[in-house]
Amino acid sequence: MQDQKTKCMVIGLDGVSQTLLSDYIEKGYLPGFKNILDSGFRLHQMDASIPDVSSTSWTSFMTGVNPGEHGIFGFMDLRPGTYKMFFPSSKDVKAPAIWEIIGQTSGGKGSTLHDKYREGIRRPLKSVVLNIPQTYPALPLNGVLTAGFVCPDLKNGTYPESAYNYLKSIGYLSDVDAQKAVEDRDAFFDELFLALDRRAEAFEHFMDNSEWDLFVSVITETDRLHHFFFDAARDEKNPVNKTFISFYKKMDEVIGRLYARFMEITGGQGLFITMSDHGFTVLEKEVYVNSWLREEGLLKINAVRDYYEGIEFGTKAFAMDPSRFYVNAEGRYPAGSVKGSDKKAVVADLKDRLLSLEYDGRHVIKAVYGNAEIYNGPAAASGPDLVCVANDGFDLKGTLKKEGVFGKGNFSGMHTRHDAHCILPASIEPGGRLHIEALAGFMLDKLLIQKPQRR
Repeated sequence: MQDQKTKCMVIGLDGVSQTLLSDYIEKGYLPGFKNILDSGFRLHQMDASIPDVSSTSWTSFMTGVNPGEHGIFGFMDLRPGTYKMFFPSSKDVKAPAIWEIIGQTSGGKGSTLHDKYREGIRRPLKSVVLNIPQTYPALPLNGVLTAGFVCPDLKNGTYPESAYNYLKSIGYLSDVDAQKAVEDRDAFFDELFLALDRRAEAFEHFMDNSEWDLFVSVITETDRLHHFFFDAARDEKNPVNKTFISFYKKMDEVIGRLYARFMEITGGQGLFITMSDHGFTVLEKEVYVNSWLREEGLLKINAVRDYYEGIEFGTKAFAMDPSRFYVNAEGRYPAGSVKGSDKKAVVADLKDRLLSLEYDGRHVIKAVYGNAEIYNGPAAASGPDLVCVANDGFDLKGTLKKEGVFGKGNFSGMHTRHDAHCILPASIEPGGRLHIEALAGFMLDKLLIQKPQRR
């Protein structure tokens, strides 16, 4: 094992926003975080990926490159040349994760990040990777991994088998049953706190009983809490407010213990980071963009066929979660009806229409990005033609089942791209606004780059 001073620990807090974290620290709810910040660390607001969905953002974090290189544009995608949906898994990630880079287990995958640091890898380093989304099924690595959401089978989501046996023995939960938040609120909160307890138990076990140079662990429960109850975060009159704060206090205790143990192990010289994959805000309206496309005459659906396989000739564009728009191009899709010579005009027209979309006198869309503006790399061509960033409060949905453009479901909170958080040592200067793709470089600098020895 390498020098303890070069160890790196990252605690991911799914969906924890910089603004809420700052508010709660100021109110005295989070003494563990306050202690960290008082010990030479700084809380940054950070930009997430575009789109700001967990599968894309966590993959951007763990590979240190954009979706045009790693190839994950959302939780669901379409098989090339078809309208058939599939769930991209760890096997579809085209760029190596940081633990594959340092462990020399990338299996031939490459990336601009890998190219930059490959000369600094003198020998394989060990990693413990716990609960990061988009890592199922668990691929062999130099260390330990258990997958985060979506993880339908803990055994297939964990490597090696000894790690699975331990997790099974403690009743580890890969995720909570989110439906309980709708059907039985008390049962949901019981499971939420139980999942956090089991996760903390597993984190501390592997921290103390495994060899590792890099330790990355993610708490998912914050995201689940936020989706259903974010309206309670700052509303003292909301009946869930106290429970919401109490969960944050419990999380703070866990972070405080992990931080103290890490500082003890490294003599205060290791790199400690907390971060999130996106922020959160209160959801006002869901926006059913495929219904809007139908109203605009841009999408034709045959409801007899399922999902996107119902797209008919004459369709100019369709949307997928979250906020991804695809031109129904001739040659790319079976019912493609937009000729190559017309695609640029269709994209420009769609962008103008999206930017003009309003609800109650307010613009729904904050920005619209073309593929080439945000993606670069060999996978970029398989990505969406346009991606929207909505104004806070408007959650863009790709469902094909809704009538009408605006509505409201069971969620009270939605993702934000601009309000992710990151706590870094004050000695690290991002050199501008922090982006989630930058963190892997900071970690590799600590793990691989050694300072010259004075003679």
